[in-house]
Amino acid sequence: LRYNKPKGGSPMVIVSILAALVLIVLIASGCLARYLVYPPRPTFDETLRLEAAMRYLRDYDETKNTYYTVRSFDGYALHAELIEADAPSNKYVILSHGYSYDRHGSIKYTHLFRALGYNCVIYDSRGHGLNRKAPCAFGVTECRDLRALIDDSYARFGKDIFLGLHGESMGSALTMLCLGQQPPVRFAVLDCGYADFRSVIEGKLRSFHLPRLMLWPVELMCRVLFRVSILKANPADALRENDVPLCLIHGESDTLIPVSHTEKIKAATRGYCEVHTFPGAEHARSFLSDEPRYLRILTAFIQKVEKTEVPDHG
Repeated sequence: LRYNKPKGGSPMVIVSILAALVLIVLIASGCLARYLVYPPRPTFDETLRLEAAMRYLRDYDETKNTYYTVRSFDGYALHAELIEADAPSNKYVILSHGYSYDRHGSIKYTHLFRALGYNCVIYDSRGHGLNRKAPCAFGVTECRDLRALIDDSYARFGKDIFLGLHGESMGSALTMLCLGQQPPVRFAVLDCGYADFRSVIEGKLRSFHLPRLMLWPVELMCRVLFRVSILKANPADALRENDVPLCLIHGESDTLIPVSHTEKIKAATRGYCEVHTFPGAEHARSFLSDEPRYLRILTAFIQKVEKTEVPDHG
């Protein structure tokens, strides 16, 4: 009897199957990369309605605010909005919103800062809100935009202003990355920021029942298609030389960015740092879960930093 080798085992068939699998992985990775870099998001008007439905607007009156644009390091225009304190003040805070939203998401926090006498600058992050379409770099590029806003604030409002920062989620991450540039700011409040974006993506892959190895083709497609690296967003690493006082806030039931990220951030910074967790609060819901406590934390923290000596910004 003569043994005939099955045709399905031929090298060409195996190569074809492997090539098809690689193609499928690359296509899936490209789709996921596009989803990450250009996420679906509500329109500018829709976010305003969403915040109004949550009763976050309260005394917010857009007709009384000042609107302007700030040119970033590469000429990109950032739409910004100044919400003044009730009484004249030299105290200012720049608030950075989260991923796939816009500056309307920062309005709820302006009530707290204005109660403490702060003028509030809210703005649309690159590619968000009223800004021109652009890929999201998860803080790597956006931190340079925040630095442009910081420099603009000193030029616009005076070099003797007392300036702080607040960030939520990705806004918190880009704030940390900006602190790595050692900007002249007095404090930063970081709400549910990630220590590194890689672990966030790995968590999302697990939720989709995909292997962690998918991270590498996704990173490849982000680089090739959009010139963005998801592995460069490591906010905690940017704090190694940071001396700006930090107030870290995180919901204990946050599954998107677990509270362990805040623990890593605290361990990374060398300056003063305090941590406050909110039991039962999900991602970016600490304020919603207990607004009075959020205000108490903010008040106590800012009172501490306001007592420190104001540095000379030149």
